[in-house]
Amino acid sequence: MGDTTPRTTDVEVAIIGAGAGGICAGIKLQEIGIDDFVLIERADDLGGTWRANTYPNVGADLPFLAYQFSFAPKNDWSHFFAKGDEIQDYHVGLAKDAGLDAKTIFGTEVVREQWDEHNHHWELHTATGQTITARFVLSAVGAYINPKDKPDIEGLSTFEGKVVIPSGWDHDYDFAGKRVAVIGVGSSAVQIAPALAEQVEHLDIYQRTPQWYFPKPDFATPRWLQRALGLPRLAGWLHEAILAVMELGLRVLIYTPRWLFAPAANTFDRAGHALYRLWLRLCVKDRETRRKLDPSYGPGCTRGTLGGGYLSVFNRDNVALHTTGIDHIEPDAVVTADGVRRPIDALVLATGYEMFSDPETYREGTVVGHNGFDLGRYYNSVGLRAYHSTAVAGLPNRWMLVGPYSWTGTAFHYILENATRHITAVLDETRDRGATRVEVTEQAQARFHDDMVKRGQNLAHYFSIHCAGSNTYFVNSQGESVYVRPWTIYQSRRRSVEFDRSDYRFTSGRPTPAESEASLSAVN
Repeated sequence: MGDTTPRTTDVEVAIIGAGAGGICAGIKLQEIGIDDFVLIERADDLGGTWRANTYPNVGADLPFLAYQFSFAPKNDWSHFFAKGDEIQDYHVGLAKDAGLDAKTIFGTEVVREQWDEHNHHWELHTATGQTITARFVLSAVGAYINPKDKPDIEGLSTFEGKVVIPSGWDHDYDFAGKRVAVIGVGSSAVQIAPALAEQVEHLDIYQRTPQWYFPKPDFATPRWLQRALGLPRLAGWLHEAILAVMELGLRVLIYTPRWLFAPAANTFDRAGHALYRLWLRLCVKDRETRRKLDPSYGPGCTRGTLGGGYLSVFNRDNVALHTTGIDHIEPDAVVTADGVRRPIDALVLATGYEMFSDPETYREGTVVGHNGFDLGRYYNSVGLRAYHSTAVAGLPNRWMLVGPYSWTGTAFHYILENATRHITAVLDETRDRGATRVEVTEQAQARFHDDMVKRGQNLAHYFSIHCAGSNTYFVNSQGESVYVRPWTIYQSRRRSVEFDRSDYRFTSGRPTPAESEASLSAVN
């Protein structure tokens, strides 16, 4: 029998990630009286996505009224759609005001999380060989986990020119007068391409799947609006008004009977396509380019990209759109499947991220819980499941801030608040009971998932029928639509705290040596 002497736990709570989610969690833990926690961040600064992404024109694709925490409204944003550096300053400012910078371990990547049943805590193993133990773990790694910076393109490694990715932009590289290729046409490329087009000799944009690019009515925030939003409670009222409008839309989407939803979705798509073709005609002069930019799937298949000046960039003589697939890359050129070779000096890989909703994002052996339960193995074989999008049966004392069915129809700040609201409610209950171990029951997790499937029938119908060929991340490789939560905004907010406490098992003290040995044997 192994050593049964209880080991000291380093901290009560470990938060993995110091981006917006980790900052939100740290602030809310302090509000319920938990101060013994640490944030573990693989980068060298706070901020997450907005720390990493500093490419040209980077900014939010939602108005600032929605893109901020409800508990920390800011009224003096310079633009209606907040710029990336301002968002970064906003998050870091909140973190420093709460003292979270002093609680963060920087430059430390957690590569394995191992549950210790004997001691009722997690062992967090880092890339440098350090082990940090924590009673509870909050995974705040976000929705966009890792950039896909090595797409499966033959010859990519042989390219001898400059290669940049949006989350690692090289501001010292001079694009002026260069021949540049951008691979990818999502949110990052939409912001990058217009800036590059003004500098480069020639810009080739390689599009695999056409996207929907909506107008972006961005403007400098008037001083009168900034002053008005500084009035007590006004920003809160406006935020609630926005949520109320979204609430109504979600109710229509979720609760419309199927017999009515199907023809309504067809009408929605036809109207959307008609309006979009008019929009393309207004923005793009060349008919063939408009044809390439016209999606064949419905407008509700993606979050929608706010194009800004992206569409009009194709009116420039030095910009070309290519839809023929890339065959391979040579040391100084991109070669498409039709044999055309286009020389380039620099390559921008705007090829997206590993998403929280993709089972492949979760590697086997990285999160191992009770009795050898492996999150990566489970998600890749059974599918993505989590109670209130946060807790997984088999992983005691652990939650994630962004999990399956997280998106509730608004900005990620609201998603993070909603998740943290549920997590802190469970932690409060755990502390009130004097428990050292808490785990969601398999029955509660299955019941939540069944409700997601049942209430999400309209969404699943739309995504499966109307989104064919869209490559939407609303549907993952297992064919499941685990991105959007089919509850309304107010339902999600209320139910995050008004859940049945018996959905969790609370355990006080440590297990007996025999129980610990049985658990260790199961893991090994």
